[in-house]
Amino acid sequence: MIEAIVLSGEEVRPEQLFPALMNPAVAHCCSVQEQVFQSELKKKRSECSAMIKAGDAYCRAMPPLSGYLNICDFIACVSYGMLTNTILNDSATKLLYAAQVALSTVPKPPKPSKN
Repeated sequence: MIEAIVLSGEEVRPEQLFPALMNPAVAHCCSVQEQVFQSELKKKRSECSAMIKAGDAYCRAMPPLSGYLNICDFIACVSYGMLTNTILNDSATKLLYAAQVALSTVPKPPKPSKN
């Protein structure tokens, strides 16, 4: 089993433990999810109900399926959502298919020229 090594005396940032959070789109979705979850708990909702609302908020915070970079970020958000069980596999499959279709309609950015 692989375990993270934490050096004593050092504060560990979340992105060090979860590299996917270095992607701004994924970090944004996670932030929205956490805010909604905490807000729902403060309203005395059950944890289960709060998790459902937070998961919905995560999905609504994902980038639009327009433009190459947005679509790539959308895929990253769906993938991270699958890994964290925020997005159920059945829904994730449909979302990834939508991303694939959207990606097929967008020209790929030009490759950098070799000088």
